[in-house]
Amino acid sequence: MSDGDDRATDPDEAFVAVANETRFDILRAVWELTRASEGEAATFARIRETAGVRDSGQFNYHLQELMPRFVRKADDEGGDGGYVATHAGAQLVGAVVSGVYTDDGTSVDPRPVGECPNCGGVIEAGYETEQMHIACADCEVTITDMAAPPILAASRDADELPAACSRYLLTEVERINRGFCPSCSGRIDASVVEPDEGEVGHDESVEGYEGYLDVVHECRECGARSHAALGAAVIDHPAVVSLYHDAGVDLREAPIWELDGLFDTPGAIVGEDPLRIAVTVEVDGEALDLTLDGDLDVIDYERRPTGDGDD
Repeated sequence: MSDGDDRATDPDEAFVAVANETRFDILRAVWELTRASEGEAATFARIRETAGVRDSGQFNYHLQELMPRFVRKADDEGGDGGYVATHAGAQLVGAVVSGVYTDDGTSVDPRPVGECPNCGGVIEAGYETEQMHIACADCEVTITDMAAPPILAASRDADELPAACSRYLLTEVERINRGFCPSCSGRIDASVVEPDEGEVGHDESVEGYEGYLDVVHECRECGARSHAALGAAVIDHPAVVSLYHDAGVDLREAPIWELDGLFDTPGAIVGEDPLRIAVTVEVDGEALDLTLDGDLDVIDYERRPTGDGDD
């Protein structure tokens, strides 16, 4: 954990503050009123009315218990009075709305979405127990098996879910690439793992994936770890975006199961001190050779024709 821990609220105290139905109703009322008024502070009377708390003394007690961690007085910063939800308060309400703490089993049966890049079989996408699963139904290739909030599935028709899952995953990849932990927003460190180091995220028993480099991300704050394909580290680099754009592919909208040219690139360590990693992305007869440093930042790249326009 970082040196800032001594300033943090004790987790037990934070959860006790909202482990009460009336307090959460008040917090949600503050959040909804502030949102509806585009950021304008909500008055004491309006919050009480919206939360449905008749007793003024009881309401004031519970409101004070939410301050200052989840609710703050707007005039603390020179406003005209009233109350607004803090960032932590808004995040808590958002988590409840998303179903993270309340969902009792949203699921969507797997449905075909594309062709497997490994065997030519059927790629299926589904959602169950807060996991979106995109994998081949005919071989052992898994495109992703990633945690996602229930609202991702609950707020969409089943036919819309695969595309939503793909966009959600790409958004999380870009967030991680920028160094933010998906769980706590803490700082992430990235490292490259070679196949013989015994910690790879892909299944090396699947034909064609032997020897692939793997990227491991670890949060300095909460310790969360995740694995990613090497190509994911460069998905938002301008040269990669341009390569795909010139091939008629918008990386913001392309289904992840159609980006095998990006995610299925093995990569190679070409220098040890300092660490240098080479990765090549190919699409539509063009290749982009990139060199990454130990932080997985692109330090050099070169585009060239492959001589094969049918890729």
